[in-house]
Amino acid sequence: MAENQLENTRTFRRSITSADGTGIIEILNCANAFAEYDPLSASYYLGKSFYLEALSGAIYLPSYQEAPYPDIYPEMSAAEKIAAMLAIEKGYPFVGLSFHARKGTGAWSTLATARLQNKGRETTIPFTIPYLTINQLKLLSPDDRLGISIINYGHGVLGNGDYINLEGDFRFNLDLIAKPQIRTIGAGLPYGIEIPSAAPTRFRTANQNRAILYATNTGNTDIWIAGNSSVAVGSGIFLARNGGGNLTEQTLTGELWAIADGGPSRLSGVEASYV
Repeated sequence: MAENQLENTRTFRRSITSADGTGIIEILNCANAFAEYDPLSASYYLGKSFYLEALSGAIYLPSYQEAPYPDIYPEMSAAEKIAAMLAIEKGYPFVGLSFHARKGTGAWSTLATARLQNKGRETTIPFTIPYLTINQLKLLSPDDRLGISIINYGHGVLGNGDYINLEGDFRFNLDLIAKPQIRTIGAGLPYGIEIPSAAPTRFRTANQNRAILYATNTGNTDIWIAGNSSVAVGSGIFLARNGGGNLTEQTLTGELWAIADGGPSRLSGVEASYV
């Protein structure tokens, strides 16, 4: 199960006129919707889901002979209604609008073709159902692309003043599953520093990439350690003299301070960082 989920909704629009010719025109590239989240792939497995919820077109074809609406009556059977609509389609000129899809940079394949006629005014037609799917929404893969083209069925293509204004709505989800973080530790760098008893001394600067720190009191007096300059004898981490006290640290990434008890001593160790 995903640890986190991101969801977003967007729209897209494209106006098709005679200037666009008959070539395939890309209207939707699913990969573009996910592009801004690509940097997350360094830390997460990305489960991508894409849903085309609506696609419609405002159709206006004044260069074509006007086609009337079919005479449909309540008493007509389904077959009679279809026959009446086909009679109008066959009797008056029409132009085709084909829908295409492809994976990434692969070849385009044709999904369906709608036949459009001049109805005397701008007419809005939904395309998602039935041209792209028979369901309530069209499922697409993260690398899918959709395109359209104008088809000449013998009556010509888009003429002067004709247009098809496409508008679509889509939604996409991202499921984020954290990747196991495997970090490489660099070389252990040795250090050694004299720790006085008069005042605290910083013996390690802050290191956000610190992977591990070893510290040993190799001097003759006890040492106390803390994460700031307020360290004092009797408070903090105690390192006994002559190698009797050792610090192994894999969590603290801030600076470290130390003070000796009654006389100077020496801290020696190794620090390694993530690379």
